Amino acid sequence: MKSEAQFEAELIEKLSNSPLSTEEDRKRPSHIYRSRNWTYEPQIKTTEQLWQNFKEILESHNQQTLDRPLSYTEFAQVKREIESLTTPFKAGQFLYGMNGVSQVEVDLDDGRHVYLTVFDQSQVGAGSTVYQVVNQIERPAVISGKPSRRFDVTLLINGLPIIQIELKRSDVTVERALNQMQQYTEENQYSGIFSTVQILVAMSEYNTRYMARTTPGNFNKDFAFHWQFFDNNNVVRRWNEFTDTFLSIPMAHNMATNYMILDGTVNKETLKVMRPYQVAATQRVLDAIKGNDFSGGLGKLGYVWHTTGSGKTITSFKTAWLASKLPTVDKVVFLVDRKALTSQTRDNYRAYDPEGSGDTSSIEDTASTNELSRKLKAKDSNIIVTSVQKLERLASRKNFKAPDRNFVFIVDEAHRSTGGQAFERIQKAFKKSAWIGYTGTPIFDDTKEKDSTPQVFGNNLHTYTIREAIADKNVLGFKVDFMTTLASDAVKTKYLPEFFRSQHPNWSEEKIQDKIDNLTDEDMDDMVAPSFYDENPRHVEAVVDNIYKNWKNRSADGRYNAILTTHVGGARASTPMAMMYFRECMKANEMKLHGTVLKVAVTFSPDNTNSDGMCETNKGLHEAIEAYNRQFGTTFGLDTVQEYNEDVSMRLRQLDPDGNNLDLVIVVDRLLTGFDAPCLNTLYVDRTLKGPGLVQAYSRTNRISSRSYKQFGQVVNFRWPKQNEKLMNDALAVYSDKKNAGKTSGEQQRALVGWDILAGSFEEELAKAKEMVQEIREKTDDFTQIPASEQEQNNIYQVMQQFNRKVALLKQYPMAMNDAKEPIPDSGYDYNDPEKLVTMLGMESGENQMLTALTNEMKTLMARKQHIPVTDIDLMAELRKDVMVNYDYLTKLLEDLMNQVHDEKEEEIEKTREEIIKFANTLEDIPQAKQIIAAAKAIIRKEYPPRNSGMTYPYQLTNSLDVVSDVNRITVRKRILDFRNKWGITDVVSYQELMDLMKHHGYEKQDLDMAGQLTNILKEGAQNYQVMAEDPAIRSLSRLKYRNGLRAAVYALADSLTEEGRSLEE
Repeated sequence: MKSEAQFEAELIEKLSNSPLSTEEDRKRPSHIYRSRNWTYEPQIKTTEQLWQNFKEILESHNQQTLDRPLSYTEFAQVKREIESLTTPFKAGQFLYGMNGVSQVEVDLDDGRHVYLTVFDQSQVGAGSTVYQVVNQIERPAVISGKPSRRFDVTLLINGLPIIQIELKRSDVTVERALNQMQQYTEENQYSGIFSTVQILVAMSEYNTRYMARTTPGNFNKDFAFHWQFFDNNNVVRRWNEFTDTFLSIPMAHNMATNYMILDGTVNKETLKVMRPYQVAATQRVLDAIKGNDFSGGLGKLGYVWHTTGSGKTITSFKTAWLASKLPTVDKVVFLVDRKALTSQTRDNYRAYDPEGSGDTSSIEDTASTNELSRKLKAKDSNIIVTSVQKLERLASRKNFKAPDRNFVFIVDEAHRSTGGQAFERIQKAFKKSAWIGYTGTPIFDDTKEKDSTPQVFGNNLHTYTIREAIADKNVLGFKVDFMTTLASDAVKTKYLPEFFRSQHPNWSEEKIQDKIDNLTDEDMDDMVAPSFYDENPRHVEAVVDNIYKNWKNRSADGRYNAILTTHVGGARASTPMAMMYFRECMKANEMKLHGTVLKVAVTFSPDNTNSDGMCETNKGLHEAIEAYNRQFGTTFGLDTVQEYNEDVSMRLRQLDPDGNNLDLVIVVDRLLTGFDAPCLNTLYVDRTLKGPGLVQAYSRTNRISSRSYKQFGQVVNFRWPKQNEKLMNDALAVYSDKKNAGKTSGEQQRALVGWDILAGSFEEELAKAKEMVQEIREKTDDFTQIPASEQEQNNIYQVMQQFNRKVALLKQYPMAMNDAKEPIPDSGYDYNDPEKLVTMLGMESGENQMLTALTNEMKTLMARKQHIPVTDIDLMAELRKDVMVNYDYLTKLLEDLMNQVHDEKEEEIEKTREEIIKFANTLEDIPQAKQIIAAAKAIIRKEYPPRNSGMTYPYQLTNSLDVVSDVNRITVRKRILDFRNKWGITDVVSYQELMDLMKHHGYEKQDLDMAGQLTNILKEGAQNYQVMAEDPAIRSLSRLKYRNGLRAAVYALADSLTEEGRSLEE
């Protein structure tokens, strides 16, 4: 096995001495072009040497402006500019500059004001761009009290650090490298000249992941991606293959510039890096545009098939943005299907616009058809976002003539509104145009629904299916239930006999019964007419009862929300059915059905058709809006339906600033395409869905959120279970692999096996959890001790993580019901009997508490290893969460302890102390557990109750948590008083002022001097500490050492209180 030093040497050798691409290489479709190598600079080992190297390159690139090297004062201005890049987003903005040219302003000593070029996007992999690799750069501690660091390998472009690589031996996971870089982020090591780092790479011999640099609070390893081969989407595992592809020049430069996203969403500014399939698709589309002959008429360049939820907005934006910079392109137009999506896309695009600021942006929308016409003629290269419908109206005008310019049309959700004569008319109206479609569900010839996507746009340019996205953990799979409100006994004994009597009046009862006895489940589905479900009050009541009864399970105890979609047959309006559901939910809320009250809204468009059902539709919508206004204090009406719909979408996304959000939204078709809400986890379906519509609707639920609580998107079907299951299998098989489109239903169902697209049954998932319990039992000596070796500790930590996530998943399976509407034993999780799951997992009484205590011990151990607070460790005692904590028992223990200490009964004190510790160790809330143990210690040491409390014995305690809170407050007060006395600052800062300063402190964050409060304490304390400080060692310090020491001590105290979970509220 190679040492890390050997591995590093091999990486540097490959970066700096690989063969360059030949013309023959460039003809191979899967080849990543290598134009240059990185130059190894072994002499650069310190930050100062890095600055000097950057200075020399900057001077070399700006010789026409400079006639001599920059002076110390002049270069200090450059350093200040770079050191001011306090976030990755600001660094990305700096590197992009204006129109792709990054410059710094300098006032030269001779009085001239000049602009020096740092980066030029047009010089990627070419021109005078300098590519260097350095290693083992020494990084002094930025935060007082933190250790110095040494970075493994850093890639420099024009002298600035752009990609930082941390290496691990083959026997160490890349997770450790990511943890290391997270630690560097927390320690503010990516500052100074390293503030320009854009991409972090964690690399071992057989696994590599990359991510955009982020701020400490947003560091999320779920967004550390694997690289993939462009020709087959397979993961790049080996380090040398990653180096040949991702880290080659110009690919590495492109990744750090052209394929970064500057997300300027207000108050959420972040730096993002594109995933490999997004990059591959963008390159394919750009190559197609570059090769298009605009003078040759309409160009159908192809379509990109990327599954819903995989980030098509980012991919299409980058394509549109980079296409708008091509010399052969005059105007890029981005087309969406609906007005709502127009504003959503415009807002997203403007957030991603690297040249946007304030009210200015190169992304334009169109308020009217006339405005669209003007903007199509404009000479600028701004990107237009508009709807298909608006463009069709413009193209249909008799006097319309398209401007004589080269247009690129990028169509989002290309499976919608792109068939038929209307869209064909648009395409023909623009003679010099190129067309690209983006869709998660392309229409194939096999579906026979309408014009196929290849017919409308041309050949497929790139594919990334739902199967691949689930395997890559970019979207979730689905947990799908199929049921009917018709009890099977009722179907066989009542519904079907009546059906056959009406259809075959001459049949005997024996023949009818024989027919029923030989029907398959599919046959029985076929016999149930739509009229049974459509607008049937008993059916609606049963569906709502199911939703309310199982809400806690399916919503992960209220963490997530849901959509209910309904549709009736016979070309009739579906809005009355939607209103039936809304009214039934209102009734359920009044009854507090199953102890549940939900915030419910319904959304559909008003009817302006003058049809027979118009009045009923609009009356229902008015009723729903009035109820919404009462619920949320809004003032919408039928004249502000668009604003109402936007507010509904906002609350369904859980974006209300006051947290007043929706639980359930009832729709017909709205929100089933293009709506993106990671907080939505369930779709209730009372209709038939099929093909692309099914995949689109199901995909509303499978956006990534918490890996623990949202492991699948949930779908519950309420009619024709066998038919709808077949339609699901057909759709998922086709949109997982186009080759399945022509297969039989059985073949398609078999094709889904092993792809993890669908969750297993409760029994299957329970069996997996039981295996994990057994593994933990064996490796921890029946839940009594953590393994001794570090490798075994890491292994069991991972098993515990998997087990707790599996338990969280099991809790989302409601109890199944029999025909008598009685729960079937052991068929799901019962929130009213949480201990039952413990038994089903094969654990005996008391072992759950032992496992919880062991889990807490493991959290503490891993936190200590990683030098982070316990609360940051991703390990939950999920099995314990819903089991009632018996605080009455704790109250009795503390009461006994207080009386035993008063009576000085030493043996009994020790027994009670042990019982209190045992109780505390079963709690998932580790800070509270520590406070309970601290309370017991304070009682034993007679620090509590205070001597002047006036308590009489034998004492009767009413609430144990009051004692814990009192002891916490007294302990914190004493620690802060002792601290102020020790450092001599009792006259400088009061107890309350110091409490307020530390109240919102983040562990190991440098956040106590935002308004200069800490600096003032240091200054004033330094005036009299030699007299006021109680500690002789502190009194003997020099003034400078006192100030540095006091600063470090204040942060250490704040970190300690934060780590212990101490409340700083009085």
